[in-house]
Parts: sequence; C-alpha cells; structure tokens
Amino acid sequence: MNRFFFGIVILLVFSACSAGYGNKLEGKNLNVYFVDRSDEALAQRLGKFWKENDLVGQAEQNIRLVNRKGIYDVQLIAAEHENEQDLVFIEMKLLIQLRQQLDTTVFKDEKGCRIVVCDGSFKPNYVISD
Repeated sequence: MNRFFFGIVILLVFSACSAGYGNKLEGKNLNVYFVDRSDEALAQRLGKFWKENDLVGQAEQNIRLVNRKGIYDVQLIAAEHENEQDLVFIEMKLLIQLRQQLDTTVFKDEKGCRIVVCDGSFKPNYVISD
C-alpha cells in the first residue's frame, strides 16, 4: 500500500497557492483549503488522512475541498508534464484508487468525493470519479 501512496506523491507535486481559495488549515508542507466553514472538520480529516498515509512530501502541498451538492471535490494541483493535458494511464489508475480510499475513510459519512486534478490556480483539468 505504501507504494501506492508513494506513487500518488510522485504523481502530484503541489505548488504554492495565493490567498483567495477559501478558509485554510496549515500544517508542515500541507495546506488544506475549504470553501464552506461547515466543512472544517472534514478538511481536518482529509489533512489527517494525507499525513497518516505519508502523502505529505518535501515540497509544500495544497489541497482544496469544495462541496458540490453533497459530493466533494478534492482538488489537487498536478505536477508539470511535457504535455500538461495528458495524464498517463497508470497515474489515472492511482488516482482512482486514492478516490476509492478517500470515499471509505474520509468521506464515509458523505455522498462521496471526486478527485479533481487542477492547474496551479485550482482550475480543473481532469475529474476522477466513478
């Protein structure tokens, strides 16, 4: 399982973000943004999951949690690729596995989540759902 999470960390290199993405929980090399104040406890669970599963890397990482009619978007900033529009099949598979694990742990009392791979300003590029 650690190889799975290591692959996710390798896949995603999170860049620093400016203010304006919502409320913010700060930790060592991990910031979790959330839009609605009522989602603060969920954002804390997401940050805890990230830390407990060794997904926090050496570089600062930023995650944004957005409630979309009961289904949560977990927005991640993608590493730069030669062609930014292409996610390799193996990376997509790892993100699907991550989404499934988040659904059963962090979002188990919610309708679920989607992984949204974004650019450096949280503009969506890919959505990983069912």
